[in-house]
Amino acid sequence: MKNEGTSKFHVPDNFPAVADIDLCYELIQTAKELTEGSSLSVHYGVGATDDSFYGETPEWFDSLVGYGVMNVEMEASALYTVCHKRKLRASCICAASMNHVNQEFVTDENKALLYRGWEEEIKIVLETIYRMEQKRLLAE
Repeated sequence: MKNEGTSKFHVPDNFPAVADIDLCYELIQTAKELTEGSSLSVHYGVGATDDSFYGETPEWFDSLVGYGVMNVEMEASALYTVCHKRKLRASCICAASMNHVNQEFVTDENKALLYRGWEEEIKIVLETIYRMEQKRLLAE
């Protein structure tokens, strides 16, 4: 879901911002494998890109939850749009810092869990890139 201004410089506002399906699938599979048996959870689905986090209201977040949006971040739709135009692959992986449904958020006391999420994301992305490259090489 696009709610940002960058994409408008590249495509009409009604042009969809979509992750590369193959890359997205590989990210999900890799994330599930690498987090199996750990305390980390893997969730996937529709995300919203918003370039004005701090101007949004609780009602706005409630409407996103009603749409089934899983995550709000600030860059993905612009990256999807630019990559699509340049014929590149793009996807998104995020460690959540707030649950807008129950208003739980990362505090100084529990930042270690968020930092762990970021570290695991990096491992997942690097492993996904490796797997995608291995598939590409085997297909040649």
